Amino acid sequence: MSIFTNSLTSSLLVSSILILAVRPVLSQYSCPPREIQSVHEVGDLKFELQGCQRSSKKVTCSAWVTHTSKDVNGSVRYTGTRLVDTAGEQYKPSLINRPDASDYALLSLVKDVPMKISATFMDVPTSVQDIALFEIHTYLSQKSQIGQLRNIKITESKVGNSSSPIKKKK
Repeated sequence: MSIFTNSLTSSLLVSSILILAVRPVLSQYSCPPREIQSVHEVGDLKFELQGCQRSSKKVTCSAWVTHTSKDVNGSVRYTGTRLVDTAGEQYKPSLINRPDASDYALLSLVKDVPMKISATFMDVPTSVQDIALFEIHTYLSQKSQIGQLRNIKITESKVGNSSSPIKKKK
């Protein structure tokens, strides 16, 4: 009986040592926080603006879309998605980089899991620094819903920006 007890005690001690050794290493890492500039909710959909970045006359706007009640399939419709600047000029997203040249992108949302979407707008004059409206047209569960994110400052693209999902804490 004492051999079994000593063996069990040794196993528990080794397990405890391994667990304690892992904790300090894991505490050095964290997932980056999502920087949200504004939020718009329509029914069970939540649109959270990440921001709009410029590279010359090309402006890319990104947002997270979350369905808060269930898993759903649908699409983002580029034909209904748009930017409106503070002077009232409207810009439609570019379809140039779409391999199938379709006017939509399929979207499969899992309940309470934010999905990032981006739209690129070409030929936005460099004088445009503020966006009055970034409108995202979705079609989910046979229902059209439009997210409206407002009052957006366009920032310059960051060169050399790392997109690593895990960053080391200092």
